Amino acid sequence: MPKHLIAIGFAVVAIGIFLMERPNLNVRNNNPLNIRENGTDWEGKAGHSGGFVKFISPEYGFRAAYRTLMTYRNHHGLDTIEGIVSRWAPDNENHTEGYINYIREKMDLQPTITNFWSDTVPLERYAELMLHMANMEGAKGAFTIEQAKHGIALA
Repeated sequence: MPKHLIAIGFAVVAIGIFLMERPNLNVRNNNPLNIRENGTDWEGKAGHSGGFVKFISPEYGFRAAYRTLMTYRNHHGLDTIEGIVSRWAPDNENHTEGYINYIREKMDLQPTITNFWSDTVPLERYAELMLHMANMEGAKGAFTIEQAKHGIALA
């Protein structure tokens, strides 16, 4: 086999491995929940990339997400999985129903016929909520519950 074809083969394999191993944007940006760049001067902000904020550490990314989720809760009355995710990941950008079902399943919080609000997220479970949302956003286990809790503590 000609040497140039072997070299091309190795290059294709190397590119494939690089693309398979390259972390998703939310991991590369230390932005677990993929907060979009909108000019907000977030504490711990290190710039932006691909239309999303970059943070100096995942903890600062979780801090910004928590502050946003607390705005949803305290100013918009959104404290259910459906309410939070519908605003965070609207239908025009995401498969919102699938996102909601994923989070409900992971947190074991489901509305019932007798209690439609039984998927309300208690404050003490927001670190868990954010971790599952980060995984849904593409993190695939790259972040820890400790990082999410530390982000909440920073807020």
